[in-house]
Amino acid sequence: MSVSDDKKKAILEAVESLGYKSPKRSKKQYLSAQVVQPAEEDTCFELVMVNFLTPTQEVDDPYFTSIRAGIQSRCLKDEITLRTLHIHQIQANLDLIKNSVAVVAVGHFNDEDTATLYQANRNLVFVDSNPLGSKTDAVLIDRVALATEIMQQILDARCSRPAFIGNDEERLHVFRDVMKSNGLFRDELCKASEQYCIESGYQAMREMLQLAEIPDVVYAATDMVAIGVYRAIYEHGLSVSDDIQVIGTNDISSARHMSPSLTTMRLFPFEMGETSVDLVIELKNGRKCRKNVYISHEFVVRDSFRLS
Repeated sequence: MSVSDDKKKAILEAVESLGYKSPKRSKKQYLSAQVVQPAEEDTCFELVMVNFLTPTQEVDDPYFTSIRAGIQSRCLKDEITLRTLHIHQIQANLDLIKNSVAVVAVGHFNDEDTATLYQANRNLVFVDSNPLGSKTDAVLIDRVALATEIMQQILDARCSRPAFIGNDEERLHVFRDVMKSNGLFRDELCKASEQYCIESGYQAMREMLQLAEIPDVVYAATDMVAIGVYRAIYEHGLSVSDDIQVIGTNDISSARHMSPSLTTMRLFPFEMGETSVDLVIELKNGRKCRKNVYISHEFVVRDSFRLS
């Protein structure tokens, strides 16, 4: 996770205090709601967090792991009892959801699960998605703004064959629109898959390297995707930066240690988790209007991409 030393210390303290264990457990064990109790019995209130990833999936995604850590850290600090569910546990725990002061839903939920959560508890805060618009609170990153900023950097660098590897969401749409408006769009240099992972980046990059004209820069939707892109480029006997430049997203801790160091758009998922709990506290205290909070981003230039 790309966080400051103080934030890392807070995460580790939360992990130790909450008794977090590695998710190497039987399916039966994690089907029941996980309960995180603060040290003192006199808690402020009870909060339910619903994750769209299973524990095993979450381990492979530093972004959502950091969101969870931010939620847990703020609950520990404010003496809030936190109960953790996974998306497949919603129906079995409707009473728990209904009786909670609020529900924080982390990730991306289908229409059926979204409707079930909203019907059970109107004090609903989504993190990293906003399926119900102004009906609920949400903590978000501005994918359109950050993608637009990255695309401007690519244009300023006078790249002529930009590629995108990610999935079908706002950043892909921005990439496609900007490239078409500048006469640079090539459908074969635009790869969308259902997962953000090293393997998806690797496979997509391998396919692009078989083309007659390979890309001169790759915009990877996450740093994990960028790792797979690096691997494919090196296996093909080419160099990152000299032959193909790469830009990632998130600024995971290993990004600065990659060879060459990865240029990326830094996000702040730990702070997103903290902010979601702040919104819950406001709801508990009587706030009537709904809020959508956008957390900032920061372009971090390293050796994998040359500015103009």
